[in-house]
Amino acid sequence: MEMSTDADPIGAENLPTPHLLAITIAVMTAIILNVLDITIVNVALPHMEGSLHANSNQITWALTTYMLAMVIVTPLTGLLVERFGQRHLILWSIAGFLLCSALSGQSHSLPEIVLWRFLQGVFGASLVPVGQAILVQSYPREKRGIAMATLGMGTMLGPIIGPVLGGYLTEDLSWRWCFYVNLPIGVIALLMLFFYVPDFGRSDHPRHLDFLGLFWMTLGLGGLQLILSLGDQDDWFSSRFIVATAVVASLAFFLFVVRSLSVRDPVVDLRLLADRSLTLGSLGIGLFGLALYGTMVVLPIYLQSYMGYEPQTAGLVMAPQGIGSWISMWLAGRLLNRGASPRLMIIAGVSLGVLGTWLSLRYNLKISPAWIVWPGVLRGLGMGLVSIPLFTLAFTTLSKAHTPAGSGIFNLMRNLGGSVGIAVVSTILTEQAQVAWNQMGGHINLFHSALQSYLRAGGLTRGPLAWQIVGREQGRQAAMLGIQDAFAFLLLSFVAILLIVIGMRPAERP
Repeated sequence: MEMSTDADPIGAENLPTPHLLAITIAVMTAIILNVLDITIVNVALPHMEGSLHANSNQITWALTTYMLAMVIVTPLTGLLVERFGQRHLILWSIAGFLLCSALSGQSHSLPEIVLWRFLQGVFGASLVPVGQAILVQSYPREKRGIAMATLGMGTMLGPIIGPVLGGYLTEDLSWRWCFYVNLPIGVIALLMLFFYVPDFGRSDHPRHLDFLGLFWMTLGLGGLQLILSLGDQDDWFSSRFIVATAVVASLAFFLFVVRSLSVRDPVVDLRLLADRSLTLGSLGIGLFGLALYGTMVVLPIYLQSYMGYEPQTAGLVMAPQGIGSWISMWLAGRLLNRGASPRLMIIAGVSLGVLGTWLSLRYNLKISPAWIVWPGVLRGLGMGLVSIPLFTLAFTTLSKAHTPAGSGIFNLMRNLGGSVGIAVVSTILTEQAQVAWNQMGGHINLFHSALQSYLRAGGLTRGPLAWQIVGREQGRQAAMLGIQDAFAFLLLSFVAILLIVIGMRPAERP
């Protein structure tokens, strides 16, 4: 259905440069806050346990509920834009996000933090897709590459600075400042958008909300998110709860698809997936999210738990990956504006990502920080050259009227890819470390000359203390093998992006 707008998107190409700059900065700031809140809380979880009277398993719901709300609400973006317009939607989303951030910071119990984090995710879910749509329709076609590159820099900045910023705030102030930090920055973004962003996307005849379809979608996506979030700690399908949740979610997804294809105005227009570029691009961004968030899981564990880095130091060592992404995204935007092939840029990006991740397969427990920095830079350069051209290819054949709905699907897959990446990498780290422990344990022989030399070098004799030290070292080495297996999985995800791009249509030249 074509949408009539209060401001014609074509007319937006005449917006003065200061307005475009203000819109870009405000949108990027809002998106940074949204993406940042996925990772900034990670390092604060141990500090939150005591304040909120929760154990280590219960406190993870502060993360799970945020992701759950994001996954459920993101596909509704197109419908919300039709009813309220992009300007009103992003303003209310930021205002609600900031309010829930403040309420999350003042929480004094687990139910409080779970409730406010869920609502924070509800309000924040539309920020990325609506922000993308606003920039697409605000900029003339020949300048959209730079706009998308700037936006992409914001989405990449959040996961990079989240751990280090969270570490500083938690140790120097309080875990509550992981939420309060959103307020001053968010208010500035809100004011800039209020004064400068035009109103696109509102329809004179918006679709009716399909409540039954919304119910099935919520049940399916909610069940999937619960499985991904709790599967590792509950041993996946060994848990009756996980099995029951999987059955319910599968049935709900089936009924949701049937409902979406049989009604005139579905909650999410799955018919848009008939556009091959959007479908393959969404799969590609899902794999990209898997690689990005999977890396953000394995590196902090490796650096803090096994290399002995403090949270701030670990964040600083990981930051060059974000710098590499910034550089390559800026370059990608300029190359796209000059007519460069998005396919070739993605091939180059995948190659750099593969190289950086392949170098990570050589990690051990004695490497210098430089071995963390340079593979991270290569991986970041690759990610920057993948994300923006992939967005360009995904929306090559999609009409402007369908851009908000398509962007909702696109970002839903990025969020799901991130959830899958976090779950799979966590499982690999746990299970492969256990496999390696069992395998190494079978080769430990009390009379082996290497073991005797190891004990003599440490001034140890056979006894409880010696076996405790040997067992601890065996656990560290087993964990290191699990980390290498996780990087191998992430390497395959980069290669899979390349296979998907091959089937996509080339982008139209401006």
